[in-house]
Amino acid sequence: METYDYIIAGTGAAGLSLAFYFAQSPLKNKKVLLIDKNVKNQNDRTWCFWQNGISDFEEILYKSWENIYFHSSAFTEKININPYHYKMIRGIDFYNFVQNFIKENTSFTWLQAEIQNFDNTKTKPILQAGSQKFEAEYIFDGTWQPSENPEKKQGYHYLYQHFKGWFIETINPVFDAETMHYMDFRVPQKASEVRFGYVLPFNSTKGLVEFTVFSDNLLTQEQYIQELKNYLENILNITDYNIYDEEFGIIPMFDEPFPKSKHPNIIPIGTKAGCAKASTGFTFDRIQRHSKQIVRNLLKNKKILQTLWGKKYHLYDSALLNVIHKNRLSSEEIFGRMFQKHPVQRIFRFLDEESSIKEDIQIMNSMPWLPFIKAIGQNILRK
Repeated sequence: METYDYIIAGTGAAGLSLAFYFAQSPLKNKKVLLIDKNVKNQNDRTWCFWQNGISDFEEILYKSWENIYFHSSAFTEKININPYHYKMIRGIDFYNFVQNFIKENTSFTWLQAEIQNFDNTKTKPILQAGSQKFEAEYIFDGTWQPSENPEKKQGYHYLYQHFKGWFIETINPVFDAETMHYMDFRVPQKASEVRFGYVLPFNSTKGLVEFTVFSDNLLTQEQYIQELKNYLENILNITDYNIYDEEFGIIPMFDEPFPKSKHPNIIPIGTKAGCAKASTGFTFDRIQRHSKQIVRNLLKNKKILQTLWGKKYHLYDSALLNVIHKNRLSSEEIFGRMFQKHPVQRIFRFLDEESSIKEDIQIMNSMPWLPFIKAIGQNILRK
């Protein structure tokens, strides 16, 4: 059995991000194994995040925007988000950049193999892949996969953010290249769900157009295509286009905390660590914050916390999911009120879990109190 200082199980966004920060610290001299059944050499996803400042991945940004559109039946506005930028990274660019950096700056070991299980009965945790076993001081587990039938506990909400997008090119200019569509509620709505259009324009003739849903059930591929086609042709009025690529994604929006591992030295990362924010599904920037915290703690010989996120915002997220799922207030009205009554910078701080108590109260005061009081009360009683 081979022994390592650290094992990173899964080399998606979380695993590669953690290894990337290892490689920029004294931990680059540790014996580290990175293991995944897949080779990350495909452009299989797109990550977006807003940021006030410079990203660690600034040189591989595919595009960034200083302006966003928000559309609802009662409120439509083009909003400048300065000093924030809304940033996009393509999966293939991230994989290539991070993998090359790690290989050039460390002697970490890479292994393509299917991870079978973790043995948490020993003093040091053990990972099994095929006939091989590997022991380490810490195993960082980024192996979450969506389940068709997740075990559901009473009092929690289990929504998914799921979306289908087309990368399109048109002959004539159709996009405002400097402004992305953050939420477009002009698409047909359905009770107990969030549905919106989303557009990332790369230039005047090329962009990514998506149809996005927050709900507890997925749609058929035919339904995604029908809704996406309707959004493109009947709402955006783009009828002459060529689809040159597409993407599909599923992100958990669960307010049940992911279970802690049974071994104190098996540390969940990425989705398993709650990096997908329950109320929005945004994950990438939270992965970076969590990865940096892990590195800081390792360097200080401090305990590695299995979660990073505060209870206050978890309460907010749970209330919002309850309001949406129980159809206490339409998602269009919730987000419409938020963007109509508050500067976007305050909204971003709130969603980043960096807002002050004063700002929290300001946002809450812009909402009808009764639906959220009922939601909080039911969440507490049912748990």
